[in-house]
Formats: sequence, C-alpha cells, structure tokens
Amino acid sequence: MDNLNLYLEYHQWANNKVLEKLALVPKEDWSRDVGGSFPTLRELYQHVLGGDYRWLMRWKGVPIAEIPSHFIVDDYDSLVALWRPILEETLVVGAAFLAGKAEQPINFITARGLDVTQPFWQTLYQVVNHGTYHRGQVTNALRILGREAVSTDIFLFFREKA
Repeated sequence: MDNLNLYLEYHQWANNKVLEKLALVPKEDWSRDVGGSFPTLRELYQHVLGGDYRWLMRWKGVPIAEIPSHFIVDDYDSLVALWRPILEETLVVGAAFLAGKAEQPINFITARGLDVTQPFWQTLYQVVNHGTYHRGQVTNALRILGREAVSTDIFLFFREKA
C-alpha cells in the first residue's frame, strides 16, 4: 500500500499548489461566471469543500454527514479557513488507514440514498480522482479569468519529491 501513501501525499501537494494560485485571485473574481458545471470559483469550491468534508466524516465512521451551515465559501480567505483543517485531517486519517487498515470497509450513504460499503483504499481513489477532476476545472477557470494556470501533474509531484 506504499503507492497509496504517495497518492494521498500527491492529493495534498496538488491542493496546496492550487491554493497558492487561488491566493492571487481578487475577491470579485470568485463570483465571476466562467461557465462549466460549477460556473464560479465560489460554487466550485463550495462543492469541493462539501465533498471533502463528507469523505473525511465517512472515514471517521459517520455514514451520513450533513454539511455544516457555516461552511460558506465566499473567497480565498473563507475557503482556506474551512478547507485547510479538512485537508490536514484527511492526511492524518488517511495515513492511519494506510498504516494497516487499507482494506477496512467504509460504509456510507450517498446523497441519492445509496447504501455503499467499500474498502478504504477504494474510497481514497475516489477522493483523489474527484480532486483531480475539479483541479482541472480550476485551471480552466484561472485561464478564463486571465490568471496564471496551475499545473498539478503527478509527474511534477514525483520530480519535487526526488
């Protein structure tokens, strides 16, 4: 399961790279419509924050996790205040599973009411895959906003680690 540890580290690294670029985005651009399934950075990160929170709670044994009402993303500062603790705890909880419980079943109820049980390692793939998908949307949004795009290719992560 060593590769899964690297996968979890990559997810954290890639999110930190995105946060570095998002710090440069002016507050008014957070609500600017750039198109797509989540047309603003605010809406995109409202979704990402909620998803990451739910997966963390599932890993902690809470099969149905309601998003706290105070989880409101308006801009970079609000995103960092809410998301950074989730990212840090995700790394800790994920690493604990990977230290010997990667096969442990995780039971959860999806937003559509589907009751699912999967080994932890499969849910980790979901979390990282979901993050990768939305980091791609952020790159597109940054380009549309006239900002420098962010590259989170995994080969760059491996080069940095080497």
